[in-house]
Order: sequence, then C-alpha cells, then structure tokens
Amino acid sequence: METEPANHGFIAIYRWQVDAEHEAHFREHWHDLTLKGREFGAYGSCLTRDRNGTFVAIALWPDEEARAKAFAKIDAGSPPDGVYRLSEEMLQVVDDLWVASPFSA
Repeated sequence: METEPANHGFIAIYRWQVDAEHEAHFREHWHDLTLKGREFGAYGSCLTRDRNGTFVAIALWPDEEARAKAFAKIDAGSPPDGVYRLSEEMLQVVDDLWVASPFSA
C-alpha cells in the first residue's frame, strides 16, 4: 500500500557529550530551553541517554519553519561548560503512528 508522505511534523534529534561534573547544570539548561521552545510553538522534547552515556534529545515541532522562528527568538547562548554537541539531525515526519507518551507526567 503506497501512501502520500505527511506534510506536517518535524523532529530534531540532538546529541551531546557532557562532563560528569556538569550534568546537573546541562539538564537544567536543557529543561529551561525546552520550556522556552514550547512558548514559541514546540511540542516539547524528551531528554534521554544512550548506553555510552551520550545525552540524546528528541524535539517535536509542527514544521521546520516553526522551529526556525522559535530559535530566532530564543537566546540559547553558548553551551554550558563541559557540554559538547556531537550532532544535530533534522527529520520530516512521513508516517506517524505514535500514541501519547507513557512517560509524560
């Protein structure tokens, strides 16, 4: 069965390596920036950690334009000390079959 790709939904995936002594500050910084993003249209983000200790955030946006507009308004500043961005991936949603996250409070 062939279907047309969705024209909505945008996901950004970020990866960071964080020095152990800076993890608490990094997590607080990520939390604050995510809440600011929600004020400007983001659907939120989930911060995870892989088996190697790398932090991975998955942020959901209505579209790439909404993300760009929000980032223009949010002053993220420089990464906190001891934080190293490893990668950033931008993904267009094609077929979304997720249900509400069981991890949300």
